[in-house]
Amino acid sequence: MIINLSGKITHKAADWVVVEAAGVGYRVFVTPALNETLKVGTVAKLWTHEHQRDDGRELYGFGSMNELDLFKKLVDISGVGPRLALNVLALGSVKEIERAIEKGDVDLLSRVPRIGRKTAQKIILELRGKLVDGGRDGDEVLAALIGLGYDREAAREALRQPSVKETSTVEAQLKAALKELGRRQSR
Repeated sequence: MIINLSGKITHKAADWVVVEAAGVGYRVFVTPALNETLKVGTVAKLWTHEHQRDDGRELYGFGSMNELDLFKKLVDISGVGPRLALNVLALGSVKEIERAIEKGDVDLLSRVPRIGRKTAQKIILELRGKLVDGGRDGDEVLAALIGLGYDREAAREALRQPSVKETSTVEAQLKAALKELGRRQSR
């Protein structure tokens, strides 16, 4: 599975970009907001979700682990596929979408093409109370650890450790938390 992809943006379309990495071009579906920030000829790093279909594979790209985490939660809902989940993410920031779900804002979710009131209610019912508040570094690391399959409570405990708290970047926190979790599993 491809979890992230770094490379040069070589082509753009309305809902996808081509990222060339090690001489291979990958078509990656992205939200309109992310597409706007990606420029042909520049290097980008995207968090990705690989989706297996009957007729091939598709990659979906995100600018942050929080976006990827929310995307995965959306596609886990029966009836919500990856394209529909990407359209939900186009509504706004992760924090705004999470707040709308927590508040039960059916009208906002119903604005997404192909999502009616029933599907919007289903998304709210399945995700309310299960979302990580996006935007803070610890939450991004927590979302990454959960996305990697770690238990939420074990991940939170690892984030409380001084070796993790003392780090200054999200990447360093993630690395320190993974070391801490590895130590705990080997005991």
